[in-house]
Amino acid sequence: MAIPLTKPYFPELNRNAILKDIDSILSGGRLITGPFQEKLESSFKAKIGLTNAVALNSCTSALTICLKYFDIKEREVLVPSGTFITSVTSILFAGGSPVLVDINPKTLSFDLDDLRKKITPETKGIVWVHLTGLISGEYQELLKIARDNNLFVLEDCAHALGATAHGTPAGGLGDAGCFSFYPTKIITSGTGGLIATQNEELADFARSMRSFGKTRDTGDLERLGGDCFLDEFRACIAYHQLGQLDQMVAMRRKTAEIYRNLLASLPEISLPDSPADILSSYYQFPIYLKNKEVRKALRTSLIESYGIESKKIYRPCHKFTVLSHLNDGSLSKTEDTLERSLCLPVFPGLDDADAVHIVDCLKKELDVLNR
Repeated sequence: MAIPLTKPYFPELNRNAILKDIDSILSGGRLITGPFQEKLESSFKAKIGLTNAVALNSCTSALTICLKYFDIKEREVLVPSGTFITSVTSILFAGGSPVLVDINPKTLSFDLDDLRKKITPETKGIVWVHLTGLISGEYQELLKIARDNNLFVLEDCAHALGATAHGTPAGGLGDAGCFSFYPTKIITSGTGGLIATQNEELADFARSMRSFGKTRDTGDLERLGGDCFLDEFRACIAYHQLGQLDQMVAMRRKTAEIYRNLLASLPEISLPDSPADILSSYYQFPIYLKNKEVRKALRTSLIESYGIESKKIYRPCHKFTVLSHLNDGSLSKTEDTLERSLCLPVFPGLDDADAVHIVDCLKKELDVLNR
């Protein structure tokens, strides 16, 4: 039986509740800025423990709107090259200059030495990515660097809904957190995104920007905004998904624990750090092989021999043609880490027996490759 890399989780009771509420949306006729947007935003605020949540059509919109609020035009913003491209392109959309920073393979976040080196008088802020759902164990030092240099910190939480550091949820550590509801993410509405923040001014700016730039009080257009609404259908689905967040993250963590326990004794494999006081959401479960050739061979054998999907985390951003001009030659750790990475299937509903089977197959193929 084939095992996908990821799969959305919609149990029958959840599907029935969603279908009932979608019928109420259709009969009521309010398709945007209605009660489900309000329900989603209120529930999200309570879950993250922040005073503002603004639902949007994508995480890319969320990042871009925040960066426009921070007024990064013609200023530099530090961002890891080890991330999805929209963490970088949103800086360009907002008129800023991305400066790519190398990553630490243990934390899957910034290499702090490289981060410090790349701060200049033109640096305005940091886009901090919780890659694979892991919050960096060095996050307190990272935040201190930002404070000492008067830099904003925008958390890209696309992977990290449900992750915590010392009890603080992802999105509550910096100035704002941006979340994704894309089909592969921790919760999904098909597409969608959200900004969570304590900053009332930022939240009002975001509400204006999602509605063509209108002000709440007068309806006047004071800025150039866009049409970035999360419609009621998707807000409804995301609201119901959010109600199952704790259960879904617990299931991801259970699979990750099985993987960690079974892979711990394999000398051919290493893993990112997993500090006891930092709980990952496990959007992905990455392992590192000794080189990219082994990773490629293992990925091929897992899918061809057993129907098990896997992938490397991402291609480094500076390896895409459109962003290649940002490569300053200092990103070797990013290249090595991502090229050696292989993400194993992890999603709510993956049976424990399937997780054990995946590791058994992986061990068999590593034995073959090592002969």
